[in-house]
Amino acid sequence: MPQLQIIAHVSKRGSSFVITVPKNVAGELKLKEKDMVGFYEENGRYYIKKME
Repeated sequence: MPQLQIIAHVSKRGSSFVITVPKNVAGELKLKEKDMVGFYEENGRYYIKKME
């Protein structure tokens, strides 16, 4: 298992959960406000990707 690098905060807004993306991760993914991201699962691991 890779070494843990970053911990994100999870909160609840209405009936949804919100994950706070750390600034350095958002920078690496080139995320901006209102961008869409996708979550992918493979063998029990989840991955996040900026949607084009």
